[in-house]
Amino acid sequence: MFAMGGPVRRRARGILNALAIHRPPEVDRRLARMRTLVERADPSLFEAGDLTPHEFKVFSQNGEDGVIVEIFNRIGVTNRFFVEFGIQTGVEGNCVLLADVLGWSGLFIEADRDDFEHLQRKYDGTAVSTLHEFVTADRFDAILAAAGVPEEPDLLSIDIDGNDLYVWDALHQFRPRVVIVEYNSGVWVDAPVAQPHEPTRGWDGTGAYGANLAALEVVAARQGYRLAHTDLAGVNAFFVRDDLFPDLGVDRVPRRSQNYGLTGITRPPATPEGGWQRIGE
Repeated sequence: MFAMGGPVRRRARGILNALAIHRPPEVDRRLARMRTLVERADPSLFEAGDLTPHEFKVFSQNGEDGVIVEIFNRIGVTNRFFVEFGIQTGVEGNCVLLADVLGWSGLFIEADRDDFEHLQRKYDGTAVSTLHEFVTADRFDAILAAAGVPEEPDLLSIDIDGNDLYVWDALHQFRPRVVIVEYNSGVWVDAPVAQPHEPTRGWDGTGAYGANLAALEVVAARQGYRLAHTDLAGVNAFFVRDDLFPDLGVDRVPRRSQNYGLTGITRPPATPEGGWQRIGE
C-alpha cells in the first residue's frame, strides 16, 4: 500500500521531474508545429471532426487547454466554476488557464502539504479557493458540499494517479457539465479494469495504477456522460454530460493508447498487488 504524500510521492515526483528534463520541450515543439499546420490546413483535409486539431498547451501537461476551450466554445458555460484535485503547486494543471487567464472561480484541492502551501500562496485573495485535503470516494460529496461548490460546476478534473475512477463513481450530489479524468493507457488488458480500490493507495512510480479507458467509460455511462475526446498523449479522457453531448458536434471520438512520441514513457506494463479489478461486472 502506498499512501499519498510523504516519501513515496516525493520520489514519484522526482521521477517525473527527471523525465521533464527531456520530454516537455519536444512535446511543446510538436504541439506548436501541429497548431501551425492545423491553421494552414484546408477544411477538406480533415477526414472526420474530432477535437484533436484543437489541442494546445499553455499551462496544461499536454494539449488539454485547447480542448477545454473548444468544448466550452461549443456547449457554452454557466457558472464558470471548476474543481480540480491532484493539482500540486498550481504551476501546471487542466484548470490553471481558466483560473489565471479567463478569470473563472473554482476550487483546487491538493493532499501534499508542501505543494499545498505553494498553491495557497498563489491563489490567496483571488476568486479561486484552495483546500488541503486527501480526497477519498466516501468523502468526495461531503468535501465539495463543505467547500460551497455549485451542484453543476462547469468542469471537474480528476488526476490523483490511483483511485480516480472510484472517486468519480462515488459522486452523487454534483453533476459537472464536463469531467476530465486521467487514465492509464499502458494497461495491456482487454477488459474494463482498474487498480483495486484502496482509499490510501497512491502512485508508486510504476505502471500499476489507475484505470484503463474502457473502465472509465463504464463509470461514465452509469453517471450519465459520454466520451468526447482523449488527448494525443493518451493521458486524459474528456467526458461531456449526456444532455449536452449533441451540442458538441463531434463526428468521432479517438480512443488512444500510449503515444510514446509525446509521453516518452517506455517502462513495461505492471500489475497492481491483488491484480486488476474488472469494472462493471
